Amino acid sequence: MPERIANIFILVEDVEQQNLIRRYLQRCGHTRFRFAPLPAKSSGGSGEKYVRDNYPEQVNACRSSVGKKTSAILIVMVDADIETVHHRQLQLVDALMAAGIDRRRDNEPIVILIPKRHVETWIRALLGNQVDEETDYTKAGYRPPTPSEIQQAAHALHSWTRPGAIPAANSPPSLTASIPEWQRIP
Repeated sequence: MPERIANIFILVEDVEQQNLIRRYLQRCGHTRFRFAPLPAKSSGGSGEKYVRDNYPEQVNACRSSVGKKTSAILIVMVDADIETVHHRQLQLVDALMAAGIDRRRDNEPIVILIPKRHVETWIRALLGNQVDEETDYTKAGYRPPTPSEIQQAAHALHSWTRPGAIPAANSPPSLTASIPEWQRIP
């Protein structure tokens, strides 16, 4: 049985990210978590900007829960899009600094997941498809993953993140690099 986490905060930019994390957490045995609201599609804004803008508030919420005789974890997912994963990581650090908040410490229960190009790239790879991190799998010619496919992808991801497991050969670099982050989730 996994360690009970009283507060699981989740900040993502879209439904596919939300569903992959939800299914992964369920696979880990967690049943209670709190998603920050998704960005409004009607606002015309960027999902990644929404995550960056809300990241400091969510870090504060997580940090305020830790140490009050409760445990908490914050899981953040933001697509790299056409940027590098490192660039997105630096943008999150900058968002904290701009808000006057200390950056994430190594031992802190904050998980940062950054798919390159989109989470659909990871989902396709987890389903056994050959992928690259340049193709936009959200555009015409590709259909969005079904709920069943996301559940299958979360199951494969759970297998890849177990101690001693090795990701499949088709794992894109950003997914392989994210495994230590996924492993921070008890």
